[in-house]
Amino acid sequence: MEKAYSEIFELSLMVFTCPVTCPAECCKFEREEDMPVVLEEEVARLRENGVELIFKPYAERRGVKLYRWIIEGWCPFYKGRCTIHQKKPLACKMFPLALGHGGEVYLSEKCLWVQLNGPKPLDYFPHEKRALEKLASKLW
Repeated sequence: MEKAYSEIFELSLMVFTCPVTCPAECCKFEREEDMPVVLEEEVARLRENGVELIFKPYAERRGVKLYRWIIEGWCPFYKGRCTIHQKKPLACKMFPLALGHGGEVYLSEKCLWVQLNGPKPLDYFPHEKRALEKLASKLW
């Protein structure tokens, strides 16, 4: 019984949080394959913010259209912090969790926390895991 409590305590100390001094590499893009893939409904919501954005059709799964959000350099909503935090797309909410083409989940090496702490089970990413589950429920 004591071991279960100690494991829970240890996990609570290690749960993912963005480091205060994070260089925000998750919000900066150089290669198209690293750019977020967003749902059609998110495209509409992002465009409501009055910023010129570019989206490229990416795929369709179970009738759900996906788009690659073309961002060259810094995300237009990043101003030292995310200015659309409550409205950001699932791809951003689930970071550093990433979804591969075959549905596999992996940790992005762009994340400073992942670089410092190494690979961890999904339980270390409770908020991000919920965003991933929401996305998966729409696609599978």
